[in-house]
Amino acid sequence: MTSRERLSRYAYAVTAWLFVAGILTQVYLIGLTYLGGRPTLQSHVGLGHGLAVAPLLMVVLAYTGRLPHPMKPCTWFALIVYVLLADVVIFLRGSAPIIAALHPVLAVLLFGAVGFLALRARQIVRGENRSDAVVQALASASPSHDLQR
Repeated sequence: MTSRERLSRYAYAVTAWLFVAGILTQVYLIGLTYLGGRPTLQSHVGLGHGLAVAPLLMVVLAYTGRLPHPMKPCTWFALIVYVLLADVVIFLRGSAPIIAALHPVLAVLLFGAVGFLALRARQIVRGENRSDAVVQALASASPSHDLQR
């Protein structure tokens, strides 16, 4: 594996975990708005649109990091759900409130998908570290390594 692929995988994992944290922050902000009596709806909206960078970056990193096949379609799925959530469904509240009510449902679906991707990315990154350590240990213990000294 090249260093670019390894770096992309680390960046993917970090981005996925930041996206998970961003989604949780969104839930907190909307709860603060409606249950805490604080006017933070603009914070919720602003952060929601700012989170657009994460799924776009994750799609790019999934390919540059050559992530396994199930992760690529799931990353695209997360991007599509994000676009529906932030740029389609929410703007239908005046004309189609029943469809707009899918906004929190899509947020839960997005949280599940991104949570899965973050956990899986962590496994992949940790697996790389373990396999690298095993390869190095085997290389240092091999008889051919002693002959080269």
